[in-house]
Parts: sequence; structure tokens; C-alpha cells
Amino acid sequence: MKTRNAEIVFTSRMNGHGQSDQEQKTTAVLRGRIGVSGSSLYLSFSDKIADVGPADYTVRISGNEALILRKGALPMRQPLLLGTTMDGTYETAFGLMETKATAEKIETVSDSSGNSGSVHLVYELNMQGQSVGKLTLDYHYMVN
Repeated sequence: MKTRNAEIVFTSRMNGHGQSDQEQKTTAVLRGRIGVSGSSLYLSFSDKIADVGPADYTVRISGNEALILRKGALPMRQPLLLGTTMDGTYETAFGLMETKATAEKIETVSDSSGNSGSVHLVYELNMQGQSVGKLTLDYHYMVN
């Protein structure tokens, strides 16, 4: 698969359930790579998780499904399939935790050249049987 350097603007929003219903939002401008293989779009980048350490991310999107992988600090694997609850894992200092995610939106948009575009993922996340909340992940990329 041929990949190209890209600037990726990543925005994460989480609306929690329970007593603290406030939205938590983070935005990062990152250098990464994009690639296309068959009908799948791949985004890969590295970021630092505050107070934990560096992590490498790979996000694969294909039609109505996606896969979010994180290696390094707090490893994670979360498959997403539109309208279906999918099992995943999240590793912490306390051990491996089971996750379940139900995707509400999996959308990609790109210009005709494939040099810029965006990915929009919205899903409900449960960890160890407890609701974490609704996550909205936006990735805007531009090849450089």
C-alpha cells in the first residue's frame, strides 16, 4: 500500500453519562500518513497521551465499518460497525478491560484528488459493562 505524508487535525469529543454530563474536547494537529488499499482508507499517526506517554494510532475505514488501533501507551483495539455492538479491548496499568461500542456514524469525505478529506466517527462506548458516553472523533487530513 502506498502511503503519503499528511497533516491530520484530530478532534475528540466525549459526552459522558451520569453526574458529569459536560463535554470533554481535545484537538491536536499531527503529522501522519494516509493510504488507500482497496476500498479502505488508512490514517496513521503518533500522539502523546497526557501523563501516560506516546502512542501510535492506526484508523481503518471501509464503508460502514472502521477499526481504531492504538499501540504504545494504553493499547486499544476497537472495531466499529454501523448499528452493531462490537467487542474491543483497552489495556491499562490495572489490566485488560473489555469494551463494547455501537457506531452511530461512520463517514468519510475526500476531494477528487484524494489529497484532502475527513473522517467522522460517532459511537457509544461501554467499558467493563459501564457506559463511558458518546464519543465523536473527527480526523481532517491534507497531504503535504
